[in-house]
Amino acid sequence: MPPPPWERVDLWSTKPVVETPPPGSRWLRASTQTISFLGTAEVRDMAKIPPSQLVAFPRRTAGQVRAVAQTAGSRLRWRVVLGTEPYLSFVPLGTEAGCACTYRVTVRAVAGGERAGAERELWRRPVTPVEPIAPAAVELPLAPWANRPVDLLFEVRPLGPLPDAAAGAPPPAALWGSPAVYGRKALPPPPAPGAPRQINPAAPNVLVLGLDTVRADALGPWRQGTSLTPAMDRLAAESDVWMDAFTAFNVTNPSFASIFTGLYGKDHGVYDLSTPLPRAHTTLAELFRRRGYETLAVISARHLGDHNSGLGQGFADVTLAGEHFAAELAVDMAMDWIASPERAQRRWLAWVHLFDPHTPHTPPRPYALGSRPSAAYGLAPVAAWVPFRPLGPRAFDEPVLGGHRDLYAGEVAYLDRQVGRLLDFLASRGLLETTVVALVSDHGEQLGEHGVLYRHVGLHDTTTHVPLMVRWPASAGPTAGAPPPRGRRLRGLVQTIDLFPTLLAAAGLPPPPQDGEDLRALTAPGRHGRRAVFAEHAARLGVMVRTPERKLILSRGNTRFFPDGPALYDLRADPGEERSLAGRGLPAERELGEILRRWLAARRPPVGRAEPRPLSDEERRRLEALGYLR
Repeated sequence: MPPPPWERVDLWSTKPVVETPPPGSRWLRASTQTISFLGTAEVRDMAKIPPSQLVAFPRRTAGQVRAVAQTAGSRLRWRVVLGTEPYLSFVPLGTEAGCACTYRVTVRAVAGGERAGAERELWRRPVTPVEPIAPAAVELPLAPWANRPVDLLFEVRPLGPLPDAAAGAPPPAALWGSPAVYGRKALPPPPAPGAPRQINPAAPNVLVLGLDTVRADALGPWRQGTSLTPAMDRLAAESDVWMDAFTAFNVTNPSFASIFTGLYGKDHGVYDLSTPLPRAHTTLAELFRRRGYETLAVISARHLGDHNSGLGQGFADVTLAGEHFAAELAVDMAMDWIASPERAQRRWLAWVHLFDPHTPHTPPRPYALGSRPSAAYGLAPVAAWVPFRPLGPRAFDEPVLGGHRDLYAGEVAYLDRQVGRLLDFLASRGLLETTVVALVSDHGEQLGEHGVLYRHVGLHDTTTHVPLMVRWPASAGPTAGAPPPRGRRLRGLVQTIDLFPTLLAAAGLPPPPQDGEDLRALTAPGRHGRRAVFAEHAARLGVMVRTPERKLILSRGNTRFFPDGPALYDLRADPGEERSLAGRGLPAERELGEILRRWLAARRPPVGRAEPRPLSDEERRRLEALGYLR
C-alpha cells in the first residue's frame, strides 16, 4: 500500500492569528506578506569592483521567495491539522530593519496525547542581518503530533527595549522565508465532472521543466566526477536521455521561442530579449489549449515574460517574476496550481522555467559551501548531506556579474533539490504515470572556457550542448501498447526544437509545419540522429553547424569576445574546441560552409513580422544587471 500523497500548507498564503501584537502603536501590523530575496538585494562583492564599473552596472539580486516579515515583540499563530511524516520548513532570512532579536518557534497541542494547551519549544536562533548568501532551510520534524491539529507559534523576541519608532522608519522586523508545513494526507474525492471536455481521456499531462543556463555536463548523465543532481539523475534513470542534444540559440528568449514553435530563429525571427514572437506563429501551448488542456507558465525571469518574448500566447495562467524567482518559489507555485481541484478532471500542460544557475550565483547554504543532499529526498526533509567539492565559502571571481564556478555548481545542486520536490509531489499523487515529463535547458554557459567567465556568448559546445530527457507515461511510450523504456542513453545529434513535435505526438496532436522532428523517430533503431545541427547567436552575431566529427562557427560583429570570421574544429581530436583549423584550405571547411549556406537559404514563408519593442529604462537596467546589453 503506497503512502498517502504529500500535502503542502503554505503559511505565507494563510493569514495567522496575532496572539501577541507588537508593542507600541495599536496601528502597527504584526506581520506582512512580502516577496523577498533568498539573500540580499545587492549580492556583489563591492570591495572588488572599481567605482567605474559599479556605476556602469545596476545591482544584482538573489532569487525571490515568499516571506513573512514579522514585527519584533509579536507572536503569530497558525492552526494546522497535520498529516503523517509532518514537518515545518522555513528559511530564517534575517533582518533588513535592524532587529536585535531572536527567532523562536513553539508548537502547542490542541487535542490528543499531550495536554491541550501544552507548549514545546522546537527551535530558536538569533536574528542576524540578511546576507548575500542565505542561510540553510530549517526543517523541524512534527512527528509527535502527526494526524492531529496543532498551533504553530512564531515569535520574534527583542533582546532589549525596542527603540522608539522614528517618524516614517520601519519597525524592527525579521523575515521567515518560504514558511510551510508538509505531511502526507489522503486526497479528498475529486469533484463531479463538469462540462464534457474535447480531449482523449488517455492523453497525458505534459510538464516542461525549462532549465536556464544549465550546460549538459552540469547534470549526472553527462558529468565527470561527483554528481550534483541526485533527483535529476533519478529522473534520467526513468527517461529517454538524448546525450547529444543541442540548442538552436545561445540566449534565453530566442531559444524558448524555438522550443515552443519547433522553428529555427531564421524562421521565427526572434534574436534578442526585446523582440516578441509574432502572434501569427502557433505555439505548443496554443495547440494543447485548443484540444482542451489547462495551461500554466511559471516564468522565473522577468525578461522572458510575454511583453518581451511573446511566449504567453496559449497559456491561460501565467505567473511572471518581478525580478527573478528562486526555484523553490517557482516549484511551490506549480504544485499549488496542479493540486487545485480544477485540475482533478482535466489534462494540463505546465511550463516551469527555473532560472537559478544564471548569474548572480547565490545558492543558499549549504549548497554555497559545497554540500548537496545525499540522495533524492523529494518532499521529505533532507536526512543527510554530502560534499560535492572541498567545503568552504567562495567569493565571486567575477565580482561585477557575481559569479564563481563552484557557486554555479551550488546553484545546480540547489535547483536539483527543487526539481526533486516537484517530481515527488507528482509521484505521490500518481501523476507521474499520466504525465510526460520533459527536461530541457535553453542554453549552456561559459565557465572560463574560451576566455569567457559566466556569459553564454559564442557557439561552442559549452553554450550549445544542453541536457534533454523525456520520461514517458505508460500511455505515451515510444512504442504503442508496450511499456515505456526506462533509462535509455540515446546517441546521435538532436535539437531542442525536436521537443515540439515529440510532445504533440505524445498527446496525439498533429504538428503544424515546423523544423523539428520527433525525437523517437530520430533515434529509432537504424537511425542515428540528425546529419548536422545548427545554432544561431543572439543579435545575429553568428551561426554554427555541427556534425559528430566537426564544427564550423561563423562569427560576425562579436569582436568583444571572438574575432569575426570562421572557426573550424576537429571535435574528435579537439573536443574542447581550443584550436581552430580555419583558413588552412581543408575540405571540411568548404563542406560545412556549403551545408551552412544551404541551411540559411532554406527559409519558410514568413509568418508575421518580428518587431523589437523599445525597452524602458528599468527593463534595460534589469538586462544589464544580468550581463546582457554590455
